[in-house]
Amino acid sequence: MKQCKGSILFLLVMSMLFSCQRKVITDRCATVFAAFQNPPADMRSAPLWVWNTRVSKSDIDEQLVDFRDHGLGGVFIHPRPGLITPYLSAEWLDLCTYTVAKGKALGMKVWIYDENSYPSGFAGGHVPAEMPNALVKSLQMTNVKKLPRRAEKKPVLVLAAKADGFEDITDRYAQQDFGQGDYYLFNYKERNPSPWYGGFNYVDIMQREVTEKFITITMEPYRVAFGESFGNTVPGVFQDEAHIAPAGDSTCVQYTPRLFEAFAARWGYDLRLHLPSLYKDIGDWRRVRHNYYATLLELFVDNWAKPYAAYCEKHNLVFTGHYWEHRWPSPDHGPDNMALSSYSHMPGIDILMNQYRTDPDAQFGNHRAVKEIRSVANQMGYQRTMSETYGAAGWDLTFFDQKRIGDWEYALGVNFLNQHLSFMTIMGARKRDHPQSFSYHEPWWPAYKVLADYFARLSVAMSSGRQENRILVLEPTTTAWMHYARSTAHPWMDSLGICFQNFVNELEKRQIEYDLGCEEIIRRTARLDGNRLRVGECVYDLVILPPMTENLDSSTAEILVRYASQKGRVLSFSDPGYIDGLASERVAQCSKDHPSSWLHAKGDSGLDLIATLQPPALRFLDLVNPETL
Repeated sequence: MKQCKGSILFLLVMSMLFSCQRKVITDRCATVFAAFQNPPADMRSAPLWVWNTRVSKSDIDEQLVDFRDHGLGGVFIHPRPGLITPYLSAEWLDLCTYTVAKGKALGMKVWIYDENSYPSGFAGGHVPAEMPNALVKSLQMTNVKKLPRRAEKKPVLVLAAKADGFEDITDRYAQQDFGQGDYYLFNYKERNPSPWYGGFNYVDIMQREVTEKFITITMEPYRVAFGESFGNTVPGVFQDEAHIAPAGDSTCVQYTPRLFEAFAARWGYDLRLHLPSLYKDIGDWRRVRHNYYATLLELFVDNWAKPYAAYCEKHNLVFTGHYWEHRWPSPDHGPDNMALSSYSHMPGIDILMNQYRTDPDAQFGNHRAVKEIRSVANQMGYQRTMSETYGAAGWDLTFFDQKRIGDWEYALGVNFLNQHLSFMTIMGARKRDHPQSFSYHEPWWPAYKVLADYFARLSVAMSSGRQENRILVLEPTTTAWMHYARSTAHPWMDSLGICFQNFVNELEKRQIEYDLGCEEIIRRTARLDGNRLRVGECVYDLVILPPMTENLDSSTAEILVRYASQKGRVLSFSDPGYIDGLASERVAQCSKDHPSSWLHAKGDSGLDLIATLQPPALRFLDLVNPETL
């Protein structure tokens, strides 16, 4: 046992020494060792502290001291079901201000969680109450063979299928008999009001004015109340699962008032005449879907992620939280998690429950999800990555479970642990709200400081220095866009998700170090550096196109062709035959023109080739059998 502990300590110390060779801020080995011995508050974990009762200052005093004494460095004030204190009221703000002052006195950080439960954006119902046109609308399609002469609700668009596409007959369908045919009627669809959204519904955050209203209602009162602590003792804000999912069932797709205008400006044609292609494999469906989801991503980024990040930067706040990373490759909640996370100053995920799985929808065991945020942080130059961890793992979660889940995350690149949850009370039904609880309610809580100190020291080690990976693996997100149809099954896209997940899992098994590549980040930040590809802060010697990659954005194709022409190396497990959803021979031609640069691979032999093309910087040997890896 002593020998095992010594080996682990040696590896950890060596990792810090290697990290100190490369600086992120001004890391020096002496500083790192000092922080390792006594981790500061910002390196310690901070749970989602659930305010789910009538909150009192005595509750705040008692629990904050208890958190500090058990090794926590801060809290995220998290309103949640059961809350009696009115959200964002004068009483609420007074209690939050008191918490900040108490946290400052205790040397703790007090983070803002920006919503009354989740998803972020509706401000507990205040946004739709003040802005009725903020509610999410979808486009609902009905396919009929005979047009009704009278409709209960006048359609916003009526299309007739023709041999060469679709004809808009909206203005004429009620005045003449079009006979039997293939017709598509579109109407707006809204969700029914829900108590979860304060008696309203979720909002359309692809509208800039909705995001601005949300920031005004939520963040500005905190800024005024917290004063100089805003951006200091209060280091940042957590947004939780903001999304653009359509209202309604599989007959509905995302809509926002600027959709058609933005689409035409970017792609040069009218989306309205191609809407059926979003639902069925008809018309130029690959192109239409690619262009549609690219437009939605642009609207999501420009009207939510960018303005929110800009507000945080202006006020010295860290923008963190997470999106819907577990639904990849489906684009329905957000077309590209990596693109959205690149605007977070501390990219985050949630890894909930205690079942190890490796499929695309998995949480614990989902290597891709963790590698996404680590790759974004590497490329954008961010030091920290956050994981909301453990929720719904159950009241019987043990220290062994907590350590194995946390160790797995940290090995893949997480360096800030956010425990889900720490309840203020578990009275009544509250005890069933995604337990366990990191609080006095747990029998293991008296011993928790041991684990809190462990993860704090691990955070110091893993936040020091800089990770430099030389391999970029392109995530085939835009390929998935082409194969996602709302009203039909999409087995090809599902197979792509499994295939890419297995590919990433195999890279992890082989201990191949790499970053994942997002085409939107590549578009914004990529350039050539001799025969190497620079993406943001990272430089890559090898680019891998994984199996089943069918499509590249035009900006990605352009830079990869230039990269190959400069003798940069591409290892292709599949040659994409589409660019921006249109059939193209450009990639195939490039691979023919530059055969020594554009290499082809298949299966295990291709994976073996990676180690030949890009040998690992460090190798771990069996000391008994040195030839064995």
